[in-house]
This record gives sequence, structure tokens and C-alpha cells, in this order.
Amino acid sequence: MIRWPFQHSNTPPWLVLLMLGILWGTTASTWACPAARLSSALNTITVQRLLDDVAFLSSPAFEGRQAGMPGDWKAARFVAQRFAALGLQSVTPQATSFRLESWIQSGPLTITRIREPAILEFHGPSKGGKSGWSLRPEMGVEYLPLLDSPSVHLMAPVVFVGYGLSDPALGFDEYERQMVRDRVVMMFRGTPPWYPRHVSYTEKARMAQEHGAIGIIILMPPEVKGYAARRGRGPAPLAFSLNDPAHRYDPGVWIHTRIAEQLFARQALSLAGIQRRLDQERTVQSRPLDILVRMQWESTREHRTFANVLGIIPGTDRREEMVLVGAHRDHFGVQAGLLFPGADDNASGTALLLEMARLLATVLPAPQRTIVLVSFSGEEQGLLGSRWYTAHPVVPVNQTMAMINVDHVGTGNGRLTVGASDIPQNLLRQAAKLAGLSRRIDLYGLFPGGDHVPFAQAGIPTLAVVSGGPHPHFHRPSDTPGTLQPAVMDAAGRFVLAVTWLMANPANPKC
Repeated sequence: MIRWPFQHSNTPPWLVLLMLGILWGTTASTWACPAARLSSALNTITVQRLLDDVAFLSSPAFEGRQAGMPGDWKAARFVAQRFAALGLQSVTPQATSFRLESWIQSGPLTITRIREPAILEFHGPSKGGKSGWSLRPEMGVEYLPLLDSPSVHLMAPVVFVGYGLSDPALGFDEYERQMVRDRVVMMFRGTPPWYPRHVSYTEKARMAQEHGAIGIIILMPPEVKGYAARRGRGPAPLAFSLNDPAHRYDPGVWIHTRIAEQLFARQALSLAGIQRRLDQERTVQSRPLDILVRMQWESTREHRTFANVLGIIPGTDRREEMVLVGAHRDHFGVQAGLLFPGADDNASGTALLLEMARLLATVLPAPQRTIVLVSFSGEEQGLLGSRWYTAHPVVPVNQTMAMINVDHVGTGNGRLTVGASDIPQNLLRQAAKLAGLSRRIDLYGLFPGGDHVPFAQAGIPTLAVVSGGPHPHFHRPSDTPGTLQPAVMDAAGRFVLAVTWLMANPANPKC
């Protein structure tokens, strides 16, 4: 379930709208302008250039653009060189010749590799004359070690803790009256639909650690749908994380729904029924399970760096305020000899970002607000680039007026799915009208996954733009340039350009 902005706020709706109007300097009439310059720019979007850039970035030369790896650094250089050629400003002063370091914000990266054989086993006791049972899922098919999992050799009881939430202020504590010390906790991914905020895996792991747990099992819930489900099911044989010396790494695994259902059935429990009670009745379902889990593997750690690439278009009379447009360029690299090209996800968004750079820098006049274009890395591995940026912003958070995230905009049903948080819908409808897409935009609240999430958590208004409908090649080696639809990319480009231009010119759009 998508949570709408202000769904859990006590602020009166009229006051919310008033505050948003003050923030953006908008009324419905403010946006009504001839839009001549913007119309001209919209009509010069070159779809073939978009497709050519996607094909180039998806080629074997970039090795699937895995964060921290040579292929992604090569892609970072390509983006930075394009920004430079278009006349964008770099983050730090640029020398007479191109220097990549002037265009990037680098972050520390830890790559964890799990050595085979990696063992995950579940054991149940003998009961009523029946012998005990064992279940050993297949790695890479039925389970994967969690991000950051260290070397481990343990056998411990399992305690189910629902969604793994401990929120006394809300009166909902799934650890209450549960003995989890020196045990492995099992929990659903994400949060129930009624919960008022996003909770990251890192925060859940901290809660488990504070209660004494020594390991974590994450279930892929049977009723998670849509965007959240797709974000959580990409293959990832390597684990990537931000370097954090203060972080304690505990072993853990993701397990497939069918394995979880088997485990619960052996306890005479319904996994789907438990989730429904949590989601609909808000009743704590935590309980010890009559199961022992064995985790055993060796892991190695390698330290690298990743690069966010930034290009700046300075504003005029409101240059201290900034609108950020971002798209991640990383994907899953090469796995088991198979190239994951990532054409739709997200060479399409990267190509669109480059086309925005061309139009904003060479076709449209200077905006009132500064526009910062960011090519993020590490999105597929836990929003590493966007998390790093929000922790180390180039422009202070209180000067960042909005963040627009563009992700997999290459294929679909011809409609655009737009998730907005704290952004007036009249602005979005005006942008859709200017782009000629009034009947092809579906508006929602904050999406639960993507590079916009760290910005929303920092209190910045966000917009996520995704092409609507199915993405059949999502996180597969078949995500190739030949599967993309030119009309879908053109529509996404028109809307993103229009909404960026309106946001960057709040008082008197220079159309």
C-alpha cells in the first residue's frame, strides 16, 4: 500500500496546502504562462539520442555498471565528460583539462563476498513419535545472505518478531515479552501498511541487536505487491554497504516465500494469515518457533569507493535554492558469467538525465533556482549513493527545495507513475499539461523504495518518476536496449523536463 503524504499528520489539510503554496510560491494562476521556451525545449527532446546513450551504457564495455567496479567508474567518467562538454559547472573548480575528481562525490564502499559452500539449515524436533525434520534451502535460489553478513558458524533457536518493530511511543512493540537474546529473529521485510514511516533494514538490525539477537532472517512476505516487491527481489551475489566502523555486522539471510511458508506450516501456522492480522488488525504476532537454524559460511571484505557524478546549472535571483534531479546509473554487473545490461534499470534514467542536461544548459534560459543533476551509484545495493549524498550534501538540506528521482523509464504501458511527497499536485498537473501528458499521469504518494527515500527522510520534498505498467525484464540479463520503447522514454523526458523547469522557476516561470 502506498502511503499518501500527510496521511498520518494532524495538520489541517487547508494549512498544509497554504504552507505548500508559500514554500513553492505557487497558486494555480502562477503556473499559467505561454510556455513558449519550454514548449520549444520539449519539442527538441531527441529520442534517438536517448536510445543511443542507453545502448552505449548497456554495452559489455561497461560490465553491467556494478557499484565500485571498473565498469561503473567508466560510466561515471562518461557522464562527467558529457556534463563538461555541455558546459555544466563541476562540484570543485575545473582545471583547463578534464579531471574526473572535479565532477564526483566519492563514498566508501565495502564489498562482502560469501565463499561457498554457504550453509543454511532449519531443524525441527521429533514429536509424538514422529522423527525430527530438516530443511536446507538452495543458495541463490531459495535464500541469499543478507548485506554485510560476516563469517558465521552458529546453531540457535528462532523467534518470529513480525515486522521486527519496537516502537513504544506508538504502543507497538514486537519484541515485548519475547526472549530473543542469543537467538535468531525472523521478520517480514518492510513495515505494515498502517505504520507511519519507512524503517530501513539498518534500523531493524539495530533494534534486533539491542534486544540481544545474534542473527536475522528476513521473509519475503506473500502479500507484498508492486514496487516494493520488485525492489527486493534482484539477484545480488555480492553484498555492498557503506563503510561504517561503528556498525555491528550480524549474520542474516533473505529466504524465499515458499521456504517461509513451509517453515510456518510445520508449526501449524499460516504465514499469509499472520501477515493479514498484522496488517489489518494491528495485533502483535510475535512468538518463539520450535525451530533451530544453522548458518555457516566464510565471508571476505574488500574496500572500494563509488562515485556520484554531479553537474550544476547555476540559478539567477534564487540561486541559493536548489532543485536536484537524480538517476542511478549502477546495475548488477556480471553474475555467473551473465551480463546484466540494465537498459531499463537504469541506463534509461541516466540517458534521460543527460538529455535534461543538454536541454537545461543549451536550450532553456538560466533558471531562477540552481539545478543540480546527480548520477547516483549504489542504488541497487541499498541506496548507497543517495544515502551518502544526504549525509554529505553539496547544497545544505534547508536550501534543497525538491528532489526528482528518475528510475526505469524505458518500457511499460505508455503511462507515467509519479510518487510525490510534499509537492503540490497542481504543480504536477500543470507539468503534465505542458508536456502533453494530462491523461497519462498516475499520481501517488511517497514510494517506499528508490533514491528519493533518503531525501524524503531528510525532510526534502520528493518526486519519483517511473514508467507505468509491467517491466518484464526487471533485474534480469534480458534487460537489453532492444526491449525499450521510444515513446515511453519521450513521455518521461517531457514530464521530467516540464516539472523540473516549473520547480526551478517558482515565482515567474521563464517559459
